[in-house]
Amino acid sequence: MSQRARISLADMTRMMAGGNESEAFNQPKCAVCNIIETDDRKLLTCARCKKTRYCSKDCQAENWESHKSTCKAQNYILKVSLCPAEITNPSVTRTLSCPSTATYEQLHRALQIAFGWASTHTYDFKIIDPNAQPEPLPDMGTYIARRMAQDAAQFNDSPIPDAGPRQNLLRIIEKDPFGPGGFGSGRGLDSMHNQDRDYEGAGIEYEYDFGDCWQHTVEVVGRAEASKGFLCLGGEGHGVAEDVGSVDGWLGLREAYRTANPTTEQRERRTWFESRASNRDPRGLGNGREWDWDSIAVSAKLRR
Repeated sequence: MSQRARISLADMTRMMAGGNESEAFNQPKCAVCNIIETDDRKLLTCARCKKTRYCSKDCQAENWESHKSTCKAQNYILKVSLCPAEITNPSVTRTLSCPSTATYEQLHRALQIAFGWASTHTYDFKIIDPNAQPEPLPDMGTYIARRMAQDAAQFNDSPIPDAGPRQNLLRIIEKDPFGPGGFGSGRGLDSMHNQDRDYEGAGIEYEYDFGDCWQHTVEVVGRAEASKGFLCLGGEGHGVAEDVGSVDGWLGLREAYRTANPTTEQRERRTWFESRASNRDPRGLGNGREWDWDSIAVSAKLRR
């Protein structure tokens, strides 16, 4: 049975005077007593789900026992851009709806799917300190001593010593940077670059592959309905080839498909991408396919 909104005579009189009495029953109303919101009386909004309204804290407290089972925090809408200053026309971006309870490991998995990465390298998330000062270059003796101490700590599973002035407010690295396959795997080789790396800019950053240094800027652009898993809301640009050689390598691969008369090296690049890259695409990037990405396939993989 639908509940009727409570409208006082004074409220109805004001609405009639303004000529909008037909809108009275479409106004937000208290979930307990159904009193409507007016210009003079603003309702409270549940801080978690951002949906349910109350006229007072007493009504909110009265409703909590029945409301808490369905009250879920809204998702975050994240716009993620891959090397946005360098990769343009097309840019490579994805917009995801991220559950508020998601872990960074789960976000990493979602980004791997969304951008078409092959998960052969390690990663980190950084909340960069905008006030960080560049670290002066140490003398060679100091540098070698620091690296030896860091490597020893990593192998002995002990706390890593201070690496110098703080560059980030927070940095989260992969739990097992050596990954499957031991030191010779992509993740193991990445671990050599895990210290003494420079960061610029500010905000949230996801970096994948410490050799090619694929930096993804993460921007929170809004909130969305709560969901159990990640959802893909939009994007642009074909996913970048794994191990292509950083930004210059990707731009060079795109150019190899754009030119009408490719050189021998460009033909070899095409063959590598279509048949040997970890995230190869047998169709290549010709005929404008550098703009293509499969939103349906991404959404299906995120639901698994």
